[in-house]
Amino acid sequence: MNYLLSYEALPPEIKAQLTRITESWKTHAGESLVGVYLHGSVALGAFQPASGDLDVLVVVKDALTIETKLKIAQDLLEIDGSPCPVELSAVKLCDVQPWRTPGNCVFHYSDFWSERIEQRLHDPDFNCYVLDREFPDADVTSYIKLILQCGVTLYGPPSKEIFSEISDEDFWQGISADVENYDFHSYKPCYLASNVLILGRILSFKKERRILSKYEAGLWMIENVPQSLKYLPERAMKIWFEGEALDLPEGDLEKLRKYLIAEIRK
Repeated sequence: MNYLLSYEALPPEIKAQLTRITESWKTHAGESLVGVYLHGSVALGAFQPASGDLDVLVVVKDALTIETKLKIAQDLLEIDGSPCPVELSAVKLCDVQPWRTPGNCVFHYSDFWSERIEQRLHDPDFNCYVLDREFPDADVTSYIKLILQCGVTLYGPPSKEIFSEISDEDFWQGISADVENYDFHSYKPCYLASNVLILGRILSFKKERRILSKYEAGLWMIENVPQSLKYLPERAMKIWFEGEALDLPEGDLEKLRKYLIAEIRK
């Protein structure tokens, strides 16, 4: 198993990438910027540089102009993948203090949206959902819950001064709301193993009442799924964390998907 990293152990080039993200927001959002917070696998001490991404939540005082969003998006297109993929969302302070379910975003950037963001930069008439409007996003619930559990403050006040507590009930609603439609094949093929671990991670929270990393969730799945399916999380971990090329048979994947969803919905 390759060594998993916490924030303190990140290589200088990855910390420099996080600094570039923060500086972009300081430059373009100016006095509206409240804070920049790191969550995801880095915060959980389970970051694998070869496969993991940098998960960031930004808090601003006011709505952002389209011009400001486009400038930040341009920066993120250059920062993304140098060296790590970036996934970033921004929320307004009034939507997190006090907390408003299910969460509302004023900006989002990720690999999934990067082509459409780039098209929007070159074509003012092209509509890009995550840039041209504010929008509800239940994932914000899990971002804040994790930040309050173990997040890293990159800029601004400590997280407990910014975010209201999120109840387990709100968090559970946020992560399980559309679970019947969960698709292991969402996004690019390279995310298949990760998606397997994420669905197990949802069930692990129901059982353990604690947010686990993908690595911890994989170990939890190996201990808790039916014997005939245990090899799937074992292989998913080897694919995601060690870069091995292993097969995940579709028939058993569907059995695992149905089992996890049924347990989540009990």
